[in-house]
Amino acid sequence: MKVFIDTNVLIYWVDDSIRADVVEQLLAQRSVISVQVLNEFVNVLRRKRAMPLEDIQTLCMTLTGICEVLDLRLRTHQTALALMARYNFSVYNANIVAAAALSDCGVLYSEDMQDGLNVNLSGSDSVKALVIRNPFGT
Repeated sequence: MKVFIDTNVLIYWVDDSIRADVVEQLLAQRSVISVQVLNEFVNVLRRKRAMPLEDIQTLCMTLTGICEVLDLRLRTHQTALALMARYNFSVYNANIVAAAALSDCGVLYSEDMQDGLNVNLSGSDSVKALVIRNPFGT
């Protein structure tokens, strides 16, 4: 089963903590991220952590080598709008959920969305579902 990792989980990867170990385990699975996640990851590391750009580039190259990376697409945006209406997600969270669902992930690991929420996408060709999980159990 493929799993999608949200930025707020992925950011712990650069820490020296138990949470970093959890993220390492997630990355060892069939992990998926999106270009949005990469952009948010870079922004947090650069602005909030003041990490050198060269180090960020190395981390991003590692991520793109081990994860499936989804491009930003119109279909993702359109699906996100529907998810915003159905689940009251913010536009950014809706795009993360849409990308996860459209990439056939069974689980979306996120720290700031409702743990255990089952999200269903109804489409003309199939019904896709995924569950949101907090990998840190808090």
